[in-house]
Amino acid sequence: MKIIGAVGQNGSGKDEVLKYLRDKYGVPFLATGDMVRAIAAREGKELSRENLREVSESYFAKHGKGCFVKLVAEEIKKNGWQVAGISGIRAVEDINALKEIFGKDFILVNVYVTDPHQRYLRMRSRGEARDPLDYAQFQKQEAAEEKLFHLSDAAKLADYSLPNDGTLDDLHKGIDKVLVKRLNLQPK
Repeated sequence: MKIIGAVGQNGSGKDEVLKYLRDKYGVPFLATGDMVRAIAAREGKELSRENLREVSESYFAKHGKGCFVKLVAEEIKKNGWQVAGISGIRAVEDINALKEIFGKDFILVNVYVTDPHQRYLRMRSRGEARDPLDYAQFQKQEAAEEKLFHLSDAAKLADYSLPNDGTLDDLHKGIDKVLVKRLNLQPK
């Protein structure tokens, strides 16, 4: 079994890494954010970044940090996937929970973009309601997420780092170079 976790700041390309692995190599993936958005929707909340953060904080207080990755891990096991990806890993507690569940079969990849303004522009171009409307809001969200999740500490625990400063094609080549060969993945 191989479980590939993607960690990185908002707009870094975590989901793009896992979408590429899914589309080219047949690796299914789940996102912790999908769990949070489903809970917020059930509670009738607008899917804004602030509301999603409130849901996260509420669930962390009730169930402990790492609760969302545990839900994702349960789904992976339930589906019987031998290779799968997890997006939305945010905190050291997430990583510790996944290492406890999957042991040496868990591989963490830090996806990063050097220029924060480039991440902001990518987020704006995807046009999701939860994304910031301006750069000042982006910076405020960044600070709040770092305070809540300590994402920079989580990124330091990655087994591999994958830069995403170039084109989509550059990212895909990096994925093939860094991950695919090491995991012995075959195109579908």
